[in-house]
Amino acid sequence: MRGLTGLIFFIVFILLLSFRQGLGLYGDWLWFDEVGHTQVFTTSLSYKFTLALVSGLFVAALIYLNVKIAAAMPSGLRLSTADNVIELPPAELVDSLLRRMLLPAALIIGLIAAPQATSNWELLPLFLNPMPFSLNDPLFDVDIGFYVFRLPMLLKIYNWLTFVLAFALLASVAVYLLYRGIIYGPRGVVFSACARKHLVVLPTHLQRKRVFRARA
Repeated sequence: MRGLTGLIFFIVFILLLSFRQGLGLYGDWLWFDEVGHTQVFTTSLSYKFTLALVSGLFVAALIYLNVKIAAAMPSGLRLSTADNVIELPPAELVDSLLRRMLLPAALIIGLIAAPQATSNWELLPLFLNPMPFSLNDPLFDVDIGFYVFRLPMLLKIYNWLTFVLAFALLASVAVYLLYRGIIYGPRGVVFSACARKHLVVLPTHLQRKRVFRARA
């Protein structure tokens, strides 16, 4: 019964969140229909929907997988109450709540992030349909069309992925703190083996993206 109630609340939340966007789309459809350019509307809508779907699912999956990895009780790493500098609720209590809320929360975050990816949707058709200029730049010997049609989309993806990976990193750190995978005591900060390996991977990807941007 609780699962059904939660599903109903989730559906209602989705409908309320998409109500405003639905009104805006309907208004745009009426205008394009009035001027006789409904094909332009449907084409732009298809690009927006594709970007929103891919980005939303990617964000939801990234958050879910990283939090799932972080939500593990570390073995051999225990602090007594006297040694615990940061006052946190018991990990067992957090675990039961997080396992129920993780998937809905990841989907909601993906739903919120999806419209942000469509803010510059017009870069996608330019990226997919480049035109050569038949003129190479003297420094990298790359056709000028790359900078006009494809580079703006690549930079947009870079900035968006940097933000998403940083958000996933912060969420993972918070969960590791709650599960005592990261503990702060009189001796300083102590990381579990899983936390050390996991939290090294995300910053490494962020650093690679900085290198890519510097080269671009």
